[in-house]
This record gives sequence, C-alpha cells and structure tokens, in this order.
Amino acid sequence: MFTEEELASFLGVRQNTPEFVEIDCGCTNPRYGDTPGKLRAYVDGKVEIDCNCMEDCPKDKLSPVEFAQHAGRTNAHHNWKSQIWVFNHDGHKISLWRTCLLKHHTHVFQRPLRQVTHRDEFMRCSRCNKERRFSVRTKEACKIYHDALVNDNWQCADMPNNS
Repeated sequence: MFTEEELASFLGVRQNTPEFVEIDCGCTNPRYGDTPGKLRAYVDGKVEIDCNCMEDCPKDKLSPVEFAQHAGRTNAHHNWKSQIWVFNHDGHKISLWRTCLLKHHTHVFQRPLRQVTHRDEFMRCSRCNKERRFSVRTKEACKIYHDALVNDNWQCADMPNNS
C-alpha cells in the first residue's frame, strides 16, 4: 500500500498491514489544545480515526470530519485535511494533505441526515401568473410540490391550505 520510504518519513507508525496503515495523528484546537488519535488508512480509500483524548473515550471508527468536530473544530467539513496532522520524522506536525496517506482516499463524507436538504420552491400560477411559495421541509410537502411541478395547468386554487 505504501512503500517503506514513504512510511519512514513518519513517526508513530503503529501497524502496516496489506489492508491498512495505522499511525498516530491529532487535531489541534486553538482553545483546547491537541486531541490525539490513531488514524487508519485502508487500501480501499477509507480513512478512520480512533480518538485517544481520554483513556475511556468511546469515540472510535470516526470519519476525519467527525474526529475534527469531536476535537472542537467548527469548520471541519471544509478543511479537515489541513486540521488533522501526523508527525514527520523530525517530530513536527504535518497536515494530512501534505502527506501521502490520502493518496488512496476516495470516500466522500455525507451530510448528516438531520440537516435540511430542501429549501423553499416556487411555482407560477397558470391562471393569475403569481408566483407561489412551497415550503418543502417534510415528505408530504415535497410530494405536493412535485405533483404541482408535473401539472402544466397548476393554479393557485390547487394549492392546499390556500389563504
């Protein structure tokens, strides 16, 4: 997966198997300090981190975004590759994006399920030509909007709870 020369440039390589490489890592929060962890980079491109912030920390098999958020970073979705670091052979912290550890990384991190994906949508009445707002935040509201979208002759009177 990685050559011996590539891995020799890091401190804290714990395990090097054909399936994955395990290496010490961390994330620095300017307010709370460093949060240590163990990073596993798999051959299939998956990256997991076990948190070692306390002896009994239950957080293991976290995605890099989840690990950075657990460390207190608020903008982890955008730049986790620069927030999580490993030690180079001199003992200095080096960001993940500067290393070879992500060369197999292919996984895209999904948005959490509780975030709203739909926004308000608008339809124009075929009779009065006014634009009407559909608040599509639930499944039922989404279905009502999509049914109206398919109807070429949609009118304001077709809108439920018309006021």
